[in-house]
Amino acid sequence: MMGNSVIWKLLWSIFIANLDFSSTADFFSDSALLGKSRFQDDTPKFVQEPDDSYHIVRNKPATVECKAINAVRINFRCAGQFMEPTHMENIVDQETSTKILSTFVNVERADVEEYFGGDFWCECFAYNTNIGLDGVGGIRSKQGTIEIAYLRKRFEREPLMTRVQVSKTTQLDCLPPEGKPLPEVFWLKDNVEINTKDGYYIVSNTGDLLISQTQLRDMGNYTCGAKNLAARRLSESASLIVYVDGSWSSWSSWTECSVKCGKGETRRMRTCTNPAPLNGGATCVGDSVQTNPCGSICPVDGRWGAWSSWSTCSTECQHHRKRYCNDPPAKDGGSYCIGNDLDGGNCTGGRCRVRGIGIEDADHGLLEQNPSREATNTSTNNDTLIMIIGLCIAVVVFVVVIAIVVFLLKRKYQNQGYMAGNIPPIGNAEEKKNKNGQDMMSVQPDLTQQVVVFPHHSASPSPSIEPPNNNYPTVENIYDKPDVGLPIYADHRLSNGSVPNRSSPELPPPNSPLVMNLVPPNPPNLLDSRHSMSSVQLPANAETEAVTWGSFNHSGGRLILPESGVCMTIPEGAVKKGHEAELYLGVWRDDTNRPKTSDGQTIVSPVIVCGPNVPGILMKPIILSFHHCASMRQGGWMLSLFNSDTQPEEAPCWQKLVTLGQETINTQVYAQLDPNQCHVMTEHMQWYTLIGEAVPGGRPVKILRLAAFASNTPPSVEFSIRVYVVEDTHDALEGVMQEERKFGGRLLDKPKQIPFQDGGHNLCLTIEELTPGWRSKLAANYQEIPFQHIWSGNQNNLHCSFSLELVEGSSPNVSCKIQVYQKAILSNRQVLNIQNNFNKEKLPSCSTPSSTLKGRTSTVTTNSSSGFSSMLTLDPHGNNFRLPPHIRQKLCLLLDQPNARGNDWRMLAQALTVDRYVQYFATKSSPTEHILNLWEARHREESAITDLMNIFRVMGRMDAAAVMEKDIGAWL
Repeated sequence: MMGNSVIWKLLWSIFIANLDFSSTADFFSDSALLGKSRFQDDTPKFVQEPDDSYHIVRNKPATVECKAINAVRINFRCAGQFMEPTHMENIVDQETSTKILSTFVNVERADVEEYFGGDFWCECFAYNTNIGLDGVGGIRSKQGTIEIAYLRKRFEREPLMTRVQVSKTTQLDCLPPEGKPLPEVFWLKDNVEINTKDGYYIVSNTGDLLISQTQLRDMGNYTCGAKNLAARRLSESASLIVYVDGSWSSWSSWTECSVKCGKGETRRMRTCTNPAPLNGGATCVGDSVQTNPCGSICPVDGRWGAWSSWSTCSTECQHHRKRYCNDPPAKDGGSYCIGNDLDGGNCTGGRCRVRGIGIEDADHGLLEQNPSREATNTSTNNDTLIMIIGLCIAVVVFVVVIAIVVFLLKRKYQNQGYMAGNIPPIGNAEEKKNKNGQDMMSVQPDLTQQVVVFPHHSASPSPSIEPPNNNYPTVENIYDKPDVGLPIYADHRLSNGSVPNRSSPELPPPNSPLVMNLVPPNPPNLLDSRHSMSSVQLPANAETEAVTWGSFNHSGGRLILPESGVCMTIPEGAVKKGHEAELYLGVWRDDTNRPKTSDGQTIVSPVIVCGPNVPGILMKPIILSFHHCASMRQGGWMLSLFNSDTQPEEAPCWQKLVTLGQETINTQVYAQLDPNQCHVMTEHMQWYTLIGEAVPGGRPVKILRLAAFASNTPPSVEFSIRVYVVEDTHDALEGVMQEERKFGGRLLDKPKQIPFQDGGHNLCLTIEELTPGWRSKLAANYQEIPFQHIWSGNQNNLHCSFSLELVEGSSPNVSCKIQVYQKAILSNRQVLNIQNNFNKEKLPSCSTPSSTLKGRTSTVTTNSSSGFSSMLTLDPHGNNFRLPPHIRQKLCLLLDQPNARGNDWRMLAQALTVDRYVQYFATKSSPTEHILNLWEARHREESAITDLMNIFRVMGRMDAAAVMEKDIGAWL
């Protein structure tokens, strides 16, 4: 036993000596090579870690490689088991002279197939010593997943034979087969691969092929292809047939009439060759030949009728007979009968008995027959001449009498004074009584009385007065400033916040009181606040009450003008990371900047301007949200988005950007039209507005808002009521409110809606049930606003005035009803109830600017700053976005990838009713992200998050709903 212990101690000493020498040698060699002292950090560091994923193609193994410095050995752990490296070597970086240990391991197909614990993964461990257990004391790298590459043969969805009309958009569907890695989709036309880099052909993220404007040259056989590391697959080919519908050529000239006189016809023809039907296109609808009756009435020559019987003999032994040119009579330019119509002769047969003359004398009288006949003809001609002269004198006398009567009537009407302000009393026979007993005259009212023209407005000629239409006058002079006294400063807000409207959750309810501050507060120093943001290039003529601005970073935010109902949503990532962008948003009420509409067109939204207009300032589209006044219930609208890319200091140059429903793949914006709002997704910050017109055969309806105002001072002997007719948008009504505040106006009744239909019918206003003692200064209690002045939308603050005067008594109380309706459309009717009791009503108290701004904030987002504006506000709860970034990112990963069931982003767009132009989202790198950005702008209600989760459940995407439910306690 003693001998054995001595031997063991001797062996152990030799082992330790060899171990220390080897370690010392390695240390000095490594230190010399690395150029480091023993006191420097020798912790291993990976220069190369495993990739995120590897794929085994057929039987070729996947090679997982790792490189590290300060390491003497590296081993691998794959699927929980340590594996020996396939190869290991030391290399030296030539630039830094750093020693790098490089190693790799080959993972075979069998290794992955025999593993049933989920994904097969590998990771590296680097050590700075050769002593130690695997995985203990080493530095671990990230994991890399190893999968077997494959690509199935069957396509989830193959292209089908498609027929499309020329110049229309074509979409060929394709969903590639399942595979790992995800296959890349490509397309072949007639077995030649399509180049999608020129932009003519577009492949969506789902694999569909899109052609924006299909031409005849695009006909052919299309094949969808998919490829990855494992294989390359081709679908069945599908034919694309481009057909051309036939269209008529121009009409030819009319042919000559088929007859020279009488009833004939003339013809003109056209052919179905412009273009001719091609590839099964529809033939032309209609007639190729048109006929019209033609010809002239043929002239009829007159012919003599039979002679009449002879007359009795006269004392001169003469008798006569007559015939008429009536068999047939001459007409339509035919010639009259030739010859005499009267014949005479001597009596014969002993019927002539001349007193005192014998037979011989009678026989001798036959020789004088011709002189007697000539005397008879001369007498007849004289009678005819006298009759013609008499008729001519009668005609001249009649014309002279008519001229005298017309002259007297014209002079009488001129003396009656049809000019405004010069109407004399009219008799009862000329009066019209309405149902309330008020006078309603068919006389042009005077709207120019009591209109004050202020020095700061350019002078304009007095509006012309048009002739009466349908026995009612037409009012034109309705564009002046409200006819009130001298202007005073007033607070730029209504009490209780703002004006009620149809659907905005940020405004008070419709039945909330609307009164205006009367005591002039100190005007806010908005000029100084704008100078604090000197780097923001705001338009020079911007109205401070209708513009706001802020500084935004990568986190995004929202700019809101609540009184105007306008909002700009800047999604997360719209501003480049690490940068800040100073943006502004405003509405423009100046008539000179509004688009000039053509006949039939109408402006249905505010004029929006956002900026700055600098290329590349946005990385993602922003969303502009604003109200419109087009009634979508009746339909009949064709709405177009107009824009102008001019700079703020320049006058806008408007042009049509897109007509809703006629978008193509090249359309750069998406416009979502809701019943009361429009949301525009765009990457260009410019001027925008919405213009509508009727579809062929349609009668669209726009909603107007009526508001009645008067001076806030009690009337003495005169009182004026101003009735505004504006579009039913928040901004139009706010513009009227701001205008009236400047002049100390008072709202007499809450604003009311009235539909206004296209068709050319004017808007009529009548004042009824006036307080006894008051009467209208105009001869008529009726006024009329022309249709085109309202429909075009080219003028803001459109209004007319009713001027009243006190004729008896001294009561300052004025009450009446103003009935407003559209002529010939009696269902479009509204009544304003005016109750203005200055004795009983107490003037509203003045509110200070601080109290008006109570509960608001001028901060746009927690990560951005903004300038002061009385209209700048945030979401009521201070949350700019409902979905946190990490939730949004997870939803995009789940829904962006298309699947065979179709319950991906496409079904989400359909459920959120934003699928009208789904190709816009298909061309984006992440369609789900853009759909959710639009959802953020559209849905600000409290139940928005719950509604979205329910949509995911209905779609069958429980995984997406679970993502939202998981963190619901933390952020909902």
